[in-house]
Amino acid sequence: MGQTSREHRARKIASLRLAAWVLFLPIALISLGIWQTQRAAETLEHSRRSSVELSTTLAQVKEIAASNPTAMLTFQGAGEPTSLSALVAVSQIEEALSQAGEELEISQIRRPLVWGTIGGAVLAFIGGALGLMAAGISGIRARASQRQLITSFQRLRSLLPFILATVVIGFSIGVISATLFEAVSMGLWADFTTGSAKFFAVAVVLAVIAAYSAFMALRGLKDVFALFTPEPLVAAGRVIEETEAPGLWRFVRSLAERQKALLPDTIIVGLGQGFFVTESPLRLWPEDRLVTGRSLYLPATYLDLLDQAEIAAIIGHELAHFSGEDTTYSQQFTPIYAGLWRALAALGRADGGRFVLYPAVKLGFHAMQRFDHAVGHWSRLREFDADRNGSLLATPADAASALIRTGIIAPAVSYVLERAYAGSADTDSDDAWPDLVAQTTELVTTNGWSDPMPLLADRQPHPTDSHPPTIQRISALGVEIGDNLLRRATRQPQPGSRSFADDLFSDWAELCRLLSRDFIDNARIMRDRRHEVLEKVVAGVSQETVVYDNVKPMIWTMVIIAMIFAGFGLTVVFLSGQLGLGYDEFAQSLIAAITAVGAVTSLLYAAFLYRGAARPLMVLTPDGLLASRLDRPIAWTDVAGYAVDASSRFALRLWLNQDAPLPEKDWRAIYSKIDRRQRIVTLGALGIKGMKAADFSALVGRYHEAAYAREELAAAMPHPLPCDTSAGEIDGKP
Repeated sequence: MGQTSREHRARKIASLRLAAWVLFLPIALISLGIWQTQRAAETLEHSRRSSVELSTTLAQVKEIAASNPTAMLTFQGAGEPTSLSALVAVSQIEEALSQAGEELEISQIRRPLVWGTIGGAVLAFIGGALGLMAAGISGIRARASQRQLITSFQRLRSLLPFILATVVIGFSIGVISATLFEAVSMGLWADFTTGSAKFFAVAVVLAVIAAYSAFMALRGLKDVFALFTPEPLVAAGRVIEETEAPGLWRFVRSLAERQKALLPDTIIVGLGQGFFVTESPLRLWPEDRLVTGRSLYLPATYLDLLDQAEIAAIIGHELAHFSGEDTTYSQQFTPIYAGLWRALAALGRADGGRFVLYPAVKLGFHAMQRFDHAVGHWSRLREFDADRNGSLLATPADAASALIRTGIIAPAVSYVLERAYAGSADTDSDDAWPDLVAQTTELVTTNGWSDPMPLLADRQPHPTDSHPPTIQRISALGVEIGDNLLRRATRQPQPGSRSFADDLFSDWAELCRLLSRDFIDNARIMRDRRHEVLEKVVAGVSQETVVYDNVKPMIWTMVIIAMIFAGFGLTVVFLSGQLGLGYDEFAQSLIAAITAVGAVTSLLYAAFLYRGAARPLMVLTPDGLLASRLDRPIAWTDVAGYAVDASSRFALRLWLNQDAPLPEKDWRAIYSKIDRRQRIVTLGALGIKGMKAADFSALVGRYHEAAYAREELAAAMPHPLPCDTSAGEIDGKP
């Protein structure tokens, strides 16, 4: 209940934030525009009236000045009446008329900006409201059926870019117009001083920034259109022609006919974990071959460890995605849905402080999130339905056994592939290419399987779809997880026996060796590249760097403070009468003593800083960090993470590993701290001499990375391979 309440509260807060950006902010802009309209109308009317009145008055005064230049004229202004000679009055009235003309021009310039503020805000409000309505209606309809999900999403996909563009353009026009209106309005200020001029310049700069942000935001919106087209997926494997595996093609064809499903155009076999199908373009390495149409991917290691019935259930599951509405779903929805998520993520990254883009990004993510529940719901139903269809080609027990067995195969595959990727002795030889598939089979034959029960709560790996946990899928098949099922799923491979895969391929062993060679070749390339990168990182910090505390600004500050204390004390002593202290000697002595103590203390602190300025604050060596305030150096390999903080006081924070020794700090280092519970070492300073905080952070980062790179090179431990060697988005997987 508590968690549900927190989630409900979090959703409510998120909704309020969205409404604030998409609806309330445009309404606030509209209100500002209405206020600006009133101000602009009043100023324009006042300027026109003043111009007419001054023109009439000037004509009258000129007539008087022509006949009697020294005639004294009295003018009634806002304050007391003013008397001027006719000749002087002509000059001042002409100056006032010129100023009224400038105010009239400014008022005329401001008038269209008002409509820009209101029009832009209304446009942003309409776009935001339409976006919220479209997202809400589409999300509700998407829950009705899978076909309605596709239809609703296609409509939203067509509308969303234009809605987001409307929000960005409207918000940009409104913000720029409002900012320029206020900037131009400063020209009407009667007391337009130097400070006012600075304020005017700031307002103009803000308007320019808003205009630039709007331009960059509209450029970023192109990603929404461009990323609709799905990019080719990337996977490791080889296309298997029918001549290479006649048994496999016959087997798959018979399963497709029994299931009344479409036959895949291409069958691919690789070492990646998991079976999958896709109708998206697929780029295969190492051949760099682009495969289009319906593709079925089969992992060789799994084929070697599953029996015929289990393979039939799995391939039947995959072929089910090529039948009925799943084909439309995989072709028209899944790739484009993922593409739109990529587009919005690109927009979010492109935001970079461009505030005019932020409401559109918030609205776009909200629209997509409205589909998430429906997508997850129908995706799970698709998997349950595909499981049932696959079980019809064997038995529900076979399908359940396949689900469990694929789960326990995965750790063995990961172990063998990671070991091969790291370049173990039995895989890193040119003399003979090892068979990684056979190694995996031998591994489980010798060592057995891991406990399957903890794996039942896992979800089958998939980059896009949401799969139910394995235990739920088995339950949906109507199969009880008992001893017979577990015994079947965890059976040991028989030494020397042929697997079902041997019957499907013309030369199964040769194909496995070929796939192993591809994998090991790529591993060597990746290791060499990483080795080069590590060597460059290490070479970048071959020497030590000495940094000093930036005490000079503080020394000058203390000297100035001391001078202020001294000056104030001397003033009190020698000018006591003027200050109202009279002959109060006690007050004079007290103030003199206080100011003297303040001056001396400031000078002593300045001297203390000056004396310690020559001592290095830190010494960064390739092996570790030596700090004058710590009793021992800190090895870089003992540092799990670091951060440089320069917000209130400059500090370097180091998070140490659990097994790293904690140093002791000098008692005089009042701004440094050792947090033994969280294992954080904080080294405080006034700053780094000759270096900004960001530059110092980058310097620490280089030493930190170089130390770990040196350790990795010394131990010959390249970066481990991720468990799933396939990449990209896949339409279906068991």
